[in-house]
Amino acid sequence: MAVCAEKKTSYGMDIVLRIMPELNCIPDVYSYSILFKGLCNEKRSQEALELIHVMVEHGGSCQPNLVSYNTVIDGLLKEGEVGKAYSLFCEMVQRGISPNIVTYNSIISGLCKVHAMDKAEKVLQQMFDREFLPDTATYTSLIHGYYSSGQCKEVEQVFEHMSINGVQPNMITYNIQMDYHCKSGRCTEARKIFDSMVSLGQKPSVTTYSILLHGYAIEKSFHDMHCLLDLMVENGISPDHHVYNILIFAYAKEEMASEVMHIFTKMRQQGLNPSVANYGAVINLLSSIGRMDDSMSQFNQMIAEGLAPDIIVFNPLISGFCTCGKWEKVHELFSEMLNRGIYPDTVFFTTIMDRLCKNGRVMEAQDMFDLMVHMGVKPNVHAYATLMHGYFFVRKMDEVRKLLGNMLSIGLKPDVFIYTILIDGYSKNGMIDDASAVFTEMLEKNIKPSAITYSTMLYGLFHAGRTVAAIELYLRMIDSGIHVDIVAYNIILRGLCKNNCVDEALRMFQNLSSTNYPLEVGTYNIMISVLVKGGRKEEATYLFDDILAKGLVLDVVTYSLIKKRSTLKKLTEEGCAADSYILNAIIRMLLQKGEVHRAGSYLSKIDERRFTLEASIADLFLLQRGIVGNIRGFLLKNTTLIWNREMVETLCRDFSRYSGLLTEGYTY
Repeated sequence: MAVCAEKKTSYGMDIVLRIMPELNCIPDVYSYSILFKGLCNEKRSQEALELIHVMVEHGGSCQPNLVSYNTVIDGLLKEGEVGKAYSLFCEMVQRGISPNIVTYNSIISGLCKVHAMDKAEKVLQQMFDREFLPDTATYTSLIHGYYSSGQCKEVEQVFEHMSINGVQPNMITYNIQMDYHCKSGRCTEARKIFDSMVSLGQKPSVTTYSILLHGYAIEKSFHDMHCLLDLMVENGISPDHHVYNILIFAYAKEEMASEVMHIFTKMRQQGLNPSVANYGAVINLLSSIGRMDDSMSQFNQMIAEGLAPDIIVFNPLISGFCTCGKWEKVHELFSEMLNRGIYPDTVFFTTIMDRLCKNGRVMEAQDMFDLMVHMGVKPNVHAYATLMHGYFFVRKMDEVRKLLGNMLSIGLKPDVFIYTILIDGYSKNGMIDDASAVFTEMLEKNIKPSAITYSTMLYGLFHAGRTVAAIELYLRMIDSGIHVDIVAYNIILRGLCKNNCVDEALRMFQNLSSTNYPLEVGTYNIMISVLVKGGRKEEATYLFDDILAKGLVLDVVTYSLIKKRSTLKKLTEEGCAADSYILNAIIRMLLQKGEVHRAGSYLSKIDERRFTLEASIADLFLLQRGIVGNIRGFLLKNTTLIWNREMVETLCRDFSRYSGLLTEGYTY
């Protein structure tokens, strides 16, 4: 049957089914098996399935055997016909043909790939019943199936069974197991598996290293990430583009530009030229932090190296220039993108429109919208919402209505997102009746408002002074089963206070506090602010004490409220958590009040937390006679302090006896 090997299976079928019978030469199961293999190799497994059924129906001595069934089952699985493969497997068992380990592994693998874990479990049980022991391939398929189905407990159970039965994992099993732990936030466990694999003589692949590197990247364990990379190189495994992309994206996510550029340089040193994806990640980072000159430099470099930029490269560049208002550059890059045959999608257009609208350039956003339609890119609901938001921003209500009409005319129905944009826009433009009408229309069309929709409507009603209507809406929100989040409660509390319902706001606040609702510092700030303004100092102090008792971290707003009521002593003496801004602000206030020694005691807190002492505060210290000697050591040790000319001149002029500061290497 050499014809099958030459992919002339149709001719082979003619020989087996027509010519051989005419010559009284009855084909045997071996001939059919070759035919099955040829059909499956040519991705004609459906024909092989039909042929196997013909064999069974005709009866006689030539019946499909184990090899025949295994071949056709494998062919069906490779073509994604898992259901048909499983049915054929069941037929085979019913006919009394016993599957072997190959059959079981094939069918379990196929079922696991389509997440049919209940059927895979039945086949596994049948294996046990027939005294077949699962091997590494069986367990690996099950682990992959459970893992991709999100059945984490079952994954753990399979690992335990492997260990109990003494089945050693292979590279694929190790990788799946490590990936499972890394994505579950357990990189330490993944590293143990990695080390165990190495100790057993298994050599990790690039994929293995990539999995663990990605895990470290997610956990921001940059030291471990670099140590693993060094180990990878030491073991003779060359990092590929995917590995470097993991490192670049990890640092880019934290806006650590210098580290990203270091990795970029390291790639070249190891003889690996950056790919389009690598350049895209770097350009995206540089653009997001406003370093557009550097971003363009990388863009030009990639073109010089013969790489063709794609939409992922152009998007952050154009967005970045939109943000910094360089519109000529935006048009230049947009034209270049089109000239290169790169046609933007809806997401791209919507992103640019959003940037334009936020900069008040709504007409240019409209031009972008019109170009999108002209290019045959169909705008979606988010594109319309973006432009509507822009027109609301510049108070062009007629344009909003036109857009809404246009949207309806092309068959797009407003969703909860559109309705929320309309409510927000009308409310912020003082058109609360229109906002209320939109909300009512939404309910009439059976579109369920989201928590954000309710919060937006509540804000509008309180802002318009319609307190009763706002409270009624709040009660309706509860009745509808929508969770009232902290954002909504902050809007309600602020609205009640704004509309002279302070006692009602306090009662709501106390009720939330008594039910252990997770309040945030911003919620306390609302209440402390209104109490301070109303001269209710004791109640404000009580709430401040409650912030500290609950271990919440004060923010700048809380600090400013405390400053207004001269309650700095309570802030400093209670040992509340503070960030660099708050500590600097405390020291500045103490110096302005002349409490020099108390201010000096807070320098140690700056030092302990490795915060930066602001130069302006150092100036204030230097202007306080008699204190320089006490702070001299700190000022010398605080290498993050930026010395300016005025500071040094002040020091030299007023405290020349401390000229040692200059002789120890501080110049200007």
